[in-house]
Amino acid sequence: TSESILGKGGFPRIGPIQQMIDTKTLTAYNSEVVDYFGLKIPRKIEAELIPRTDCYTNVQFKKFLIGPLGFDAPEQFKGALDITYLDDDLRLTRGDKGNLFVLTRQ
Repeated sequence: TSESILGKGGFPRIGPIQQMIDTKTLTAYNSEVVDYFGLKIPRKIEAELIPRTDCYTNVQFKKFLIGPLGFDAPEQFKGALDITYLDDDLRLTRGDKGNLFVLTRQ
């Protein structure tokens, strides 16, 4: 979620957030590792991307995974992304809650 990506509340994140977008299947995956009481536990979110224009995409969260446990996201877990800048190395995106995301390609 945006709150997690921004590091608000919860357990401390270890390392970077990784994002993979599959343009063929229109799916996105965000993953990170979090320190739960000294244990390094991976977390992952799977989402469906629903493009509305060249720059605006709705996001329907599909699945949340914490370590080996996974559960389907409720239907109301959705958002949107407005891509404000894109080149081969950098993407600036504003989320539906007003958050600005700066993503670099690695």
